[in-house]
Amino acid sequence: MKKYINSLVVVLSAVSISDVDASNNDPLFSMTLEELSKVTVVTAASGFEQSVSRAPATVTVVTDSQWQVMGARSLSDVFMMVPGFHVGEPKIQYKHKKFIARGLSGESSSRIKLLIDGEVVENFQDGGLLNGFHLPLTSFKRIEVVKGPGSAIYGADAFGGVVNLVSYSPQEIKTTIGGRTGSFNTYDVYAKGGFSIGDANVALSFEYSTSDDDDDRIVSTDLQSTFDGVFGTQASNAPEAIDESYEVFFAHSKIDWQQWQFSYMRLQNYELGVAGGIAQALDPNAIANSRDEQFGVSYDFSEWVAGELTAAFYYKKQWNSSRLNVLPAGTLVPIGADGNLDFISPTTFTLFTDGYIGTPSSGGNNTAYRLTHLVNLGSDHYFRWEVGYEKLRFNASERKNFGPSVLNGTETVVDGTLTDVTGTPYVYLPNIVREFYYLSIQDEWQVTEGVQLVLGARYDNYSDFGASTNPRLGLIWQATDDLSIKMFAGTAINSPSIAQLYSQNNPVGVGNESLEPETVNTLETGLGLEYFVNENLILSASAYHYHAKDLVEFVFDESIQGSVAQNIGEQKGKGLEFVMKWKPLRSITIDANYAYVDAEDANGLVIPDTPKHLAYFGSNWQINEQWNWSLGAKWVGKRERPFTDMRSSLPNYTWVTSKIVRNNLFNNTDVALIINNVFDTDAREPSNGAIVDDYPQPGRQILLEASYEF
Repeated sequence: MKKYINSLVVVLSAVSISDVDASNNDPLFSMTLEELSKVTVVTAASGFEQSVSRAPATVTVVTDSQWQVMGARSLSDVFMMVPGFHVGEPKIQYKHKKFIARGLSGESSSRIKLLIDGEVVENFQDGGLLNGFHLPLTSFKRIEVVKGPGSAIYGADAFGGVVNLVSYSPQEIKTTIGGRTGSFNTYDVYAKGGFSIGDANVALSFEYSTSDDDDDRIVSTDLQSTFDGVFGTQASNAPEAIDESYEVFFAHSKIDWQQWQFSYMRLQNYELGVAGGIAQALDPNAIANSRDEQFGVSYDFSEWVAGELTAAFYYKKQWNSSRLNVLPAGTLVPIGADGNLDFISPTTFTLFTDGYIGTPSSGGNNTAYRLTHLVNLGSDHYFRWEVGYEKLRFNASERKNFGPSVLNGTETVVDGTLTDVTGTPYVYLPNIVREFYYLSIQDEWQVTEGVQLVLGARYDNYSDFGASTNPRLGLIWQATDDLSIKMFAGTAINSPSIAQLYSQNNPVGVGNESLEPETVNTLETGLGLEYFVNENLILSASAYHYHAKDLVEFVFDESIQGSVAQNIGEQKGKGLEFVMKWKPLRSITIDANYAYVDAEDANGLVIPDTPKHLAYFGSNWQINEQWNWSLGAKWVGKRERPFTDMRSSLPNYTWVTSKIVRNNLFNNTDVALIINNVFDTDAREPSNGAIVDDYPQPGRQILLEASYEF
């Protein structure tokens, strides 16, 4: 079967170079690439909508029509197409995926800032991207990826890049219902639409998605396997499959009424699998849930002043709960006098008959206020300022069968009875209030007909770690009608997360209230060039260099027999990115890119696990009015191990996806066949070594899709 499918894909690839006349209203085919580039806009680069050519940053915009024809279902699928972006596996495995931008990530992808319609959505505890890897796409019309520091506009955490998901307005959303089903017991159901009630225009959308994951993602050993070998137990669940099962519900609504706009978002994750386990010990019985809600309201004061003046308020509420077997039932481990794991000076060896269990839960609310003014000071001279204030109230709760106040270090057998330490000094995180205010300014000035200058800066002042100012500079030169050259420079900070500052009684790591923000200085030139060879062939290239300092790492501290967060990390990176967009025939489009990154630490050692080479090739063929076929292939090359890891090098791999669509099969109904990992490639993402086999990625997945447009 595998040989047959591989042969079929090769045949289809060969056929796709033929020209068949297409008649389709999709702008992907009705416009030249030059026309498309001129109408493509971006908001995230400057905080207001502008053409990509004027954006003072390296930007990739992926539209809904692009990801739909490629078969992308979630945000992580879209990143396959973005130069310099990679989706890997984190060491904290209940997060499922980790996003890496030009070698920068953070364990919870905290060095990349995620926005929905320009407003931040992040995990209160660790500053990460919520569960962005499973974020459905039904509600959105485009995704903007801005690489490089963005703190001059977005403040802390816009460190390695900014990802902004832009939702449909009520006036442009098309009423559609659809669904998918297929391999790994995967089901998606989605709907979107718009309507009017008097003067109010409403857009609504939702998507429910669930999957059991691939049962063949087997790993032979885990951390508990090592303990079993040392202590003579048989507690490990390995060999067994890692579990990235998920059940996700996402809803989004937007109401425009006169000068008012209201929005509501809900992202709920039910019983996520924890992949390789919170401590790299397989945990098939773990439960992790989360719910994130965001309500926003804004008022447009533009009729009262020159330019565009908007006041906005957001209220965000978050809740996360879990039941985690840090180590499985039957584990025997050394315990210290404080009741935690202690491999240096244990007081006893304890058998945990039902597992080493914790139920960390957290939540809280965030209120955000901002006032934004964009004014045109003259011909192509825009000045933007923004002031804002935010207040986060964070709380945590926990039940567990280990640690201070639960064990005294003399117990030799512990069962699954859990002690509630909520509201005591022994909970894993205290309740916290964090506040900050900021001022941001940016001046974009068309100095001459061909030269645009961008100057900007943002000042942030946090209640728990102080103030920071981050400037940016951009220069865009339209050398000829067909060639533009960009240069950017800027700084950014990544604020210490609640977990990094205040974690306590935690076997994974302890916080440090003396932490300073991580910082990065970036110079990007590329001469950042974009060249229109002709109206249907665009070439672009960029080069960059960054220096990140004071990166937070957890370092073993013998005095507490545990790891403590410290500002000791440093990373220098440089790289190149090349992009080609080509429309050789009216019915065929080709997207290709290549990214090279060379990232090292302060000692000149290569940053481990980061692909040095990434290449993508995507083609879309509108065969005729009824049929469309697309193919995407991502090559991941040369990932180094840490110098202390003696395992053999990680193999390169190529990940191929395909989607074949039959348009208007009956009554405005389209049907499609989606294949992920077409060649059933044995792709692996790196572990820290406790799971020796690394993390196998899902095998071939086949999905059937149907959608109906009213």
